[in-house]
Amino acid sequence: MKKLIYASMFLFCVACSGNNQKTETQETATEHVAEKQYACPMKCEGEKTYTEAGTCPVCKMELTEIAMADTDSSGHAHE
Repeated sequence: MKKLIYASMFLFCVACSGNNQKTETQETATEHVAEKQYACPMKCEGEKTYTEAGTCPVCKMELTEIAMADTDSSGHAHE
């Protein structure tokens, strides 16, 4: 009987630890999506950026994804 209880507890721990890995993977994917920025290729609104793809409200052109530089905590770009 003790073996059954220990085996059940072991399986429960193993099953629960697998769920944490899936959650961390999903959170990481969400963070990468949030980093994308879009801007008008014609710079109609200067340096204004958007978080979602779409069209420029001024010239109606498709917004293009812009590269975001990796920055450290001091705000300086990595070389």
